[in-house]
Amino acid sequence: MWQIAADEPFAFELLSPRSLDEAVDLAARHGQDCALMAGGSDLLDQLKQHTRTPHYVINLKSIPNLRSLNVTNDQISIGALTTLGELERHAELRGLCAALGVAASRVATPQIRNVGTIGGNLLQDSRCPYYRGPWYCYRAGGIQCDARHGENQEHAILGGNRCYTVSPSDTAPALIALGARVTVRGADTREMPLEDLFVPPGENITVMHRLSPGTVLSHITVPIRSGTRSSFIKYAMRNSWDFALASVAVALRVDGGVARNVRIVLGGVAPIPWRSADAERELEGKALDRTTIESAAQAAVAVARPLAHNEYKVALVTKLIRAALAELAQ
Repeated sequence: MWQIAADEPFAFELLSPRSLDEAVDLAARHGQDCALMAGGSDLLDQLKQHTRTPHYVINLKSIPNLRSLNVTNDQISIGALTTLGELERHAELRGLCAALGVAASRVATPQIRNVGTIGGNLLQDSRCPYYRGPWYCYRAGGIQCDARHGENQEHAILGGNRCYTVSPSDTAPALIALGARVTVRGADTREMPLEDLFVPPGENITVMHRLSPGTVLSHITVPIRSGTRSSFIKYAMRNSWDFALASVAVALRVDGGVARNVRIVLGGVAPIPWRSADAERELEGKALDRTTIESAAQAAVAVARPLAHNEYKVALVTKLIRAALAELAQ
């Protein structure tokens, strides 16, 4: 009897639509039995490891207008198939929203950034080794969180609810801090704030985002706000390849010597990109000095609930917030 190799996908049919409408139609027709392929960095691994076994793979790379980056007077429009390398190297983008350019440059390796897409980075699935391994955790439909009482050095200290995975996207915190919105195509077209795209485990433990079968994320729009400063800092065990143990993205304006429109978003510490309203309140309308920066850093972790092996993330987050805010205060 023939047995399939562990690194060989089950048979599937590759579909290459020529338009977004055709892709949406194919996705609606095949529903849960299809997978959407952008850069393919994560999907190909899942297919080889048999964690996903769709009969159809819809190749979005055959749709030209999904790979685009356009700058106007008031916004930046980014096609979901724009590569992370293109964002990293785009000089005008770096000047207008520094946090996004830096975040893109910190994803994985140059080789992966040259094929990995912004849409794929936002929508990637949980990287928890218990979820992706031979265990049957809550997120996979089981009856326990193996990380809760297992090896949890890299897991959540905020927002955990039966599942303590962390959102693996580096670009999501930066884009949320910058006030980005996403366009989702399906039976109709809808737009939403990017932060609303992500789903906490207390709401639905089996998914990371709100895209349903038959829908495609097509574009990300970043507003250009005069005077906005932004920063992104990521800490990982290695500067190349590794996912964040913690990251922070900050965007704000300094008006009359005080901070305005403050947005602080944490990565690598919660199941969703974690916007810290408590930290933002400590800064809004106040001068960016050592006292207010320290108050914001402490407020960000006041509700943290670390597990047995990841309490270090509390101190790490405060350090990263201090550094990001000090950078913007200069």
